[in-house]
Amino acid sequence: MSVREHIYDVLIVGGGLVGATLACALRGNGLRIAVIEANPLHAASQPSFDDRTVALSYGSRQILARLGLWSALAVRVEPIKTIHISDRGQFGVTRLRHDEEGVEALGYVAENRVLGEILYAELESAADIELFCPAEVVALESHQNQVEVQLQSAEQRLALSGRLLVAADGVSSRVRQMLQIAASRQDYGQCAVITNVRPEYNHNNTAYERFTDTGPLAFLPMTRSAGRQRCSVVWSVPTEQAASLMQLDDAAFLGALQQGFGYRLGCLQQLGKRQLYPLALVETTQLVRGRIVVVGNAAHSIHPVAGQGFNLALRDVALLAELLSEAADTGAAALLETYAGARQQDTQRVYRFTDTLVKVFSSHVSALAHARAAGLLAVDLLPPLKHALARQSMGLGGNLSHLGRQQSCQPASRRQP
Repeated sequence: MSVREHIYDVLIVGGGLVGATLACALRGNGLRIAVIEANPLHAASQPSFDDRTVALSYGSRQILARLGLWSALAVRVEPIKTIHISDRGQFGVTRLRHDEEGVEALGYVAENRVLGEILYAELESAADIELFCPAEVVALESHQNQVEVQLQSAEQRLALSGRLLVAADGVSSRVRQMLQIAASRQDYGQCAVITNVRPEYNHNNTAYERFTDTGPLAFLPMTRSAGRQRCSVVWSVPTEQAASLMQLDDAAFLGALQQGFGYRLGCLQQLGKRQLYPLALVETTQLVRGRIVVVGNAAHSIHPVAGQGFNLALRDVALLAELLSEAADTGAAALLETYAGARQQDTQRVYRFTDTLVKVFSSHVSALAHARAAGLLAVDLLPPLKHALARQSMGLGGNLSHLGRQQSCQPASRRQP
């Protein structure tokens, strides 16, 4: 078994959506970058690039455009022009509209596989990025001036050194475990059942966030397949109910889904493959240790309500890439402390937003149900409240890196002629 040694400016452990996007963000900056991914390239086993979809906020579009990734992606995503928020059994409804915010779309729905194709095409064509895939980190040592990792790749053992190591290897981060960095976990007692459906009516580029007595239910507009309308579905239900739903045949499942969602899109018809994911709020206790930084789901995993997860991770990527592109030493303590401090406010704000939505809209207390309905109605009638909620949904509610500040966004009523 041979051993080879390589030295890099940045080692990225995890080649999923977050790690691959970070590598793309760093290309062309004079840095030598290594991406280490345990799953084979383009493999169906890569969880980031499976049959799911991701809701990209308007702010995420800005970041991807600055990275040179949007032009390839734009023709393969579906815009969200309206967000319809309702509480099943209550009268209150809020509608956020793109024209009221003065933007082309509030967000976009992309298939994970499409994102994977575009990202890996960029990685494979970049001269300053080297892919180690499939390869698994089997040992890690952090020193004052560098980080050393041992990889197992097929029959070859590799020794890599870098000034900085970025852990982008997901919610069950192996790097985080090897460093014994603790993570707090709040189990919601829910699972997300994820699938896609063909509705009877045109989705008209509307995303539906419907709060039900079992949990949030989201319908997101997808691109057409074989000329037919599609919607991506994320249905959060109690864990014990999720197991029962997964055992239903397609007809029975569609019936249950129809009952939960209603008939705004007519009768729900063809059903795609179902997948099940447990839901919890996971937060690492430490973003930085020595020359190692933890990002994306390895740092924070949140409830899918309001579709904030990947957008939050993209803001991690944008700020870190901005700092590294100007750094003489990519693993300098001051740089990583700046990153950790700057990201804290945004992540805490998103934690509070998503956690509050889940808890308030999952309550069965009748007084709170009436208050929720009144709140949705008030938001719909009061432009300042509606604008604030729209900015949060669009990923523009916090301090943005330069990558996220491509252009300003104001409601149509506030724009100057």
